[in-house]
Amino acid sequence: MQSTLKSYESDDIIQTDVLISGGGPVGLMLAIGLGQAGYDVMLAERYAPKPGAANSFDGRVLALSHGSMLLLSQLGIWPDLVPFVTEIHHVHVSQKGYLGLTTLHASEVGVAALGYSIQSSDLGTVLWAHAQSQTGLHIVCPASLTHFTEEGMDSAYISATLNVEDQVSSQVEQAQPARTIQAKTIQVKTKLLVGADGTESKVRRILGLPLQEKSYNAFGVVAQIATEQHPQHWAYERFTQNGPVALLPMHGHFHKAVYVCPASDIASVKALDDEGFMALFAEQMGERLGAFTQVSPRVIYPLTETYVEQMFKGRALLMGNASHTQHPVAAQGLNLGIRDIAVFLEGMPVHTVLQPNADIGSNVWLSEYAALRQPDHQKVMGLTDTLISVFEHRSALVGHLRGVGLMAMQLLPSVKKRFSKFAMGGK
Repeated sequence: MQSTLKSYESDDIIQTDVLISGGGPVGLMLAIGLGQAGYDVMLAERYAPKPGAANSFDGRVLALSHGSMLLLSQLGIWPDLVPFVTEIHHVHVSQKGYLGLTTLHASEVGVAALGYSIQSSDLGTVLWAHAQSQTGLHIVCPASLTHFTEEGMDSAYISATLNVEDQVSSQVEQAQPARTIQAKTIQVKTKLLVGADGTESKVRRILGLPLQEKSYNAFGVVAQIATEQHPQHWAYERFTQNGPVALLPMHGHFHKAVYVCPASDIASVKALDDEGFMALFAEQMGERLGAFTQVSPRVIYPLTETYVEQMFKGRALLMGNASHTQHPVAAQGLNLGIRDIAVFLEGMPVHTVLQPNADIGSNVWLSEYAALRQPDHQKVMGLTDTLISVFEHRSALVGHLRGVGLMAMQLLPSVKKRFSKFAMGGK
């Protein structure tokens, strides 16, 4: 892949419409969409896209919503993802120790699937292939943004393109194949800088935007796990007083397993061998598809919620995990970032004959975009917090009331349909 990536000289000054810092799924999808809309885009990614690289496309399994599938179809990417996805037709929601359950079905809302599971590495391979063939998209990798400032444009550039007075001037450090060779620093001048560089966003730190952070004092343990019986496109989520557990169907008899536990228990969970972890997971989830027969090495990470109330400043915009991260209970993290992209691409100024100097980094457009996205961000965070606080409450009375709520949802088709559409990324 690296042979197709762009290389620049240290004295190059690059003029482009959009610079995206970060080549994870959000950065790549946005770059592809902008390229298709006629914008000239540069994407700087720190890690080269190769098997085993320490990038955002690791061994995890992701859940893509119906809404995410629609955007990927619009961008022409979905047909190449189909061989790698597993459709989710049914979702079973229950709680440990109390009565009450709800089942959701794709047929109830008139869609082929409620969602899709895919290995992160497969998603990354397909996205990188599309990005490298996208006209107008220039990828610099391995490279990272080191600094940027907003400044006035020179008169030649103004007269040639836009009637605006400012742009972002960025420094991108391009790593060299041999460590003994000094990295190249190139200057990039652009109308819009997008920080799609994750929770530890360098763009956000340079902007000085405050990060609101909430710790759930818990850890997520993720693995691939096999069952005796085939999942038949069923996903399971079970709430326990220690945290939710979930099974997401994959190819064959495999699933993505999610186990959430309090921080006080994580040391003992880490010490478990494969048999011990499968026994612990079965005790919480129940052997709904027969016994658990195989489990992969576990990925463990602390669970936090982060949010940046001001998602843009000047001509710099935060998107995806650089702007928000959520608890995995509702599987909305990546899907919320993809909805960010969908809204941005739908409403952005587009190059046309009547609008040849569309300013994608204008304050008017970025303000409009932020106003469009904030309600969805707040709704998802509110739902996540509510689910965690209600289902981890240890009162027996609350437990029985939760059961009544789950049974009521099961008996009220309109309520089930509304919840399903929200989970699918619908409006």
